[in-house]
Amino acid sequence: MERLEGTIIPPSVLGAVVAVGTFDGVHLGHRRVITAAVEWARRIGAPAGAVTFRRHPRLVLEGRAPDLITSLDHRLVLFERLGLDFAWAMTFDERLAALTAEEFAREHLAGALGARGLAMGTGSSIGRDRLGPDSPALREALGRMGIEVAAVPSVLDAGGEPVSSTRIREAIWECRLDDAAAMLGRPVSVYGKVVHGEARGRRLGYPTANVDLDREVRPPFGVYATRTVAGETKYDSITNVGYRPTVRPSPPGLRPDLIIETHLFDFEGDLYGRTVEVEFVEKIRDERRFPDVQSLVEQIRKDEDKARRILEERRSSRP
Repeated sequence: MERLEGTIIPPSVLGAVVAVGTFDGVHLGHRRVITAAVEWARRIGAPAGAVTFRRHPRLVLEGRAPDLITSLDHRLVLFERLGLDFAWAMTFDERLAALTAEEFAREHLAGALGARGLAMGTGSSIGRDRLGPDSPALREALGRMGIEVAAVPSVLDAGGEPVSSTRIREAIWECRLDDAAAMLGRPVSVYGKVVHGEARGRRLGYPTANVDLDREVRPPFGVYATRTVAGETKYDSITNVGYRPTVRPSPPGLRPDLIIETHLFDFEGDLYGRTVEVEFVEKIRDERRFPDVQSLVEQIRKDEDKARRILEERRSSRP
């Protein structure tokens, strides 16, 4: 998948069918829109792409933005899995915010991309005037540019409520992992680069990958049964979200940095500098302080045994 930034648009993406949005989380509703764009593009022999934003539009429009479920890099990985040929990551700034839907389409969709189709969720909109796919004004304006608009129905959860990034964010914060996964259409996950830590886990016999989250939303502090995607392989794993209170007590008045530490089962190798995706399956216990390192090691063994059982049971219960 091609990643586009700036204003240089390669000929390979011209005439595309596109979807436009922040797509935070790339949840079931987003996936339906993106899949519709991909299928439409394949039918007419055109490229399929997403136009997304490097930062959340609400940061410009309202002066603050929610924490992201998925960073830009994470979104691009998920886009590629859905079969998109390209993604254009635009900078949402004051100038972009001031454009009407027609102006945005003329400059960026028709002008830059030469787009032939625009897939939009029924609850979505574009431009300062916030025109959606059912707007006659939008359809007429885009029709003059040679762009057809397709309205894609929203996805509802089991209770009949529309799936939304806000609801998913709340479910993750409240550790309702299965609820969040049902709305995402995939496990709750974080994505980031493995950075150097203090190698304490290795000295304890449990080497860990320390993941830089890039401010992605993560579940509450605690220990989790997880699966970690490294390259083309997915490993069962156990993950600690927290401040590592036993092995690195914080000095008075100083709060240590938040860490995500993941121990991959049956893995040998070096992950430093690589990006990994950690999928949260089930919480095992809360984070807590232990009286000494030996007590911590004994608990880690118990946690690993429990995580292995949970992950195996989840595999066995799949239809």
